[in-house]
Amino acid sequence: MAKNEIKIYKISGKYVKRHQRFSFTKYARALNPEDALEKILSNVTSQNLLRRKITITENVVVKPEEADLYSRELSELQ
Repeated sequence: MAKNEIKIYKISGKYVKRHQRFSFTKYARALNPEDALEKILSNVTSQNLLRRKITITENVVVKPEEADLYSRELSELQ
């Protein structure tokens, strides 16, 4: 693998908003896990939610076949 290869990360987490529990699983394309986490947190917190209320439960690299359709098609473009 090349050092600067873009990977697909699967990030799962949960949060509480208005006394309801929500869980999410999102995919992000990034060079490293920190960038992928930042991308997902900025997306989730844009919905009027504080970062300190989000708990990340999983942050792993997945194969393109396991990712959602949008991330899979982006990874196939060259």
